[in-house]
Amino acid sequence: MKPETEGGDAFVTNGFSNWKKKERLQTHIGIHDSAHNQAWRKYFFLRQGLAFRGNDETDDSVNQGNFLELLNFLVKHNEEIDCAFKNARGNLKLRAPSIQKDIVRAAASETTKVIMNDLGDELFAVFVDEARDISIKEQMSVCLRYVNKEGQVREHFLGLVHVSNTNDLSLKLALESLLETYNLSLSRVRGQGYDGASNMQGEFNGLKTLILKENSYAFYVHCFAHQLQLDLVTVAKKQVEIALLFNLLTNLCNVVGASCKRRDMLRDSQMTKTIEALQSGEISSGRGLYQEIALKRAGDTRWGSHYGTILRLISLFPSVVNVLEYVEEDGNNSEQRAEACHLLNVIQSFEFIFNLHLMKNILRVTNELSQALQKNDQDIVNAMALVKVSKQRLQTIRDDGWSLLLDEVSLFCDKHNITIPKMDDIFVLQGRSRRKSSKDLKFASFSS
Repeated sequence: MKPETEGGDAFVTNGFSNWKKKERLQTHIGIHDSAHNQAWRKYFFLRQGLAFRGNDETDDSVNQGNFLELLNFLVKHNEEIDCAFKNARGNLKLRAPSIQKDIVRAAASETTKVIMNDLGDELFAVFVDEARDISIKEQMSVCLRYVNKEGQVREHFLGLVHVSNTNDLSLKLALESLLETYNLSLSRVRGQGYDGASNMQGEFNGLKTLILKENSYAFYVHCFAHQLQLDLVTVAKKQVEIALLFNLLTNLCNVVGASCKRRDMLRDSQMTKTIEALQSGEISSGRGLYQEIALKRAGDTRWGSHYGTILRLISLFPSVVNVLEYVEEDGNNSEQRAEACHLLNVIQSFEFIFNLHLMKNILRVTNELSQALQKNDQDIVNAMALVKVSKQRLQTIRDDGWSLLLDEVSLFCDKHNITIPKMDDIFVLQGRSRRKSSKDLKFASFSS
């Protein structure tokens, strides 16, 4: 047992009765990667995964969760509920976690019944997407789209299904299982909508293809917001410098988030810098501001994920540098230290910062377009107008945005002590030979 990472054994062997020695509590807790703190994190994630639960459900907490917040709202705005709540005994207020879960299940069941009654015997389309919950479990979300008896187009969330494997066959079986729960079948499906992942829209073995083999009328439509994201990333990565930028962002997420210890270091460093900025007056305080964040991993089929990754890195830049410096000095092996040293040299270069802010400005425009296209009230006329406005904004950045971009990059470099090159110097493109090509040498010898 390592004394620097494990606490004392008094709590698990002989018990603990000498409360005069309160320092033993801190010894038992240990540092941030101790067994105690790891157990606390698992408990925290478990609580977060429960429906409507908050971090702290005590009466004076500011994060009681959706259930208790809604209950308190009803008590304040309904005299009958307020009277009943005040007169009820503590064990009759329906606040226990098990009761909360029962109420949520009942509400979900009744809501689904209304959706099924509205659907009736009509045909429908399915929309499927993958997501991870806070416990890092793969979930498949399913939505239905149909036209009801009144001729109204309806789109409703049907449910979540946990999938241990995200291959095409597992997703199909999970979808069939969920549909069978509500007496629905794939034979009534007349449309499919997925993202661009290969396990979804693959031509040979994707979920789309497996369903089409059973039902040739289940036409597939690529999600337009995902399609915009995929096209944008594909075009951007054709530029070598931008492709390298995205690869570096992925490596940063892997290195900085490789362990709980590094993630905790990132959060602690950012918290310390935020407190210092508040005390110096550099930033102002406010409710809901400066929440704990971490580096966000980008995904080609996730709306705005690349934009979110860039924003997180810009916000956490000094803290990321601190974590990399720690890994460079105290990494477990020479490969980790070498990788951290390389990342430090790259991300603290003017070229990297310039490309980072350039893509931030471009992706900000396209992200706003993507968010607007996902609104239910959009039609094709509005969508085309939004695309036109976005193209105009991008053209404005191209024509008149370079001076503003350079000022923004220079301010960032000055703030973080990054060397700014002299713009009047001769620029040599990295990766290209400075020597004359063989063709030029042959021409020179022939001329002489």
